[in-house]
Amino acid sequence: MWLELLQNSLEEGFGEKLKEAITRLGMNINDFARISKIPKGTLYKIISGERKNFRVSTLKQIIRTVRKIEGYEHEHVIGVVTSRGALDTIGKILQLNDREIKIKEYPATTIEEEIIQGVRAEKEGVKGLVCGPIAANTLEKVVTIPIVSLRFEEGPLINAIKKIAEKI
Repeated sequence: MWLELLQNSLEEGFGEKLKEAITRLGMNINDFARISKIPKGTLYKIISGERKNFRVSTLKQIIRTVRKIEGYEHEHVIGVVTSRGALDTIGKILQLNDREIKIKEYPATTIEEEIIQGVRAEKEGVKGLVCGPIAANTLEKVVTIPIVSLRFEEGPLINAIKKIAEKI
């Protein structure tokens, strides 16, 4: 029963979903084939629906490759929940001593979105989270990963006060 249900879900639209996933990863089938080491022909047949019965090992390799591209296979992944503008100023990889830290971005514009993104980040396997102080207080109660809140430093805060004082 479960095997039939699983097989039917693979047969109905799996190829379309795979093509959509590859596109959303910013890749084409050739790139995905190269990284995954799955023959292009096999991927084309799966996507076109020509090959509905393929090996479990191929499915596992597809899943491993998507996880690798999205950064979940990386040993140290930290999520940052903040506005898109702030995220655009940071890189994707941070070198810290002998460790390479992958930074996964979670854009949010409201406190509600920050909380949703924080929960999503934990579900996606990040090891720790950086977010605003209000979201951090709430997220500490609902997630189990470590959280650090963004803090205002005196220097940038005083500079911002001076700039606004000049405008009024």
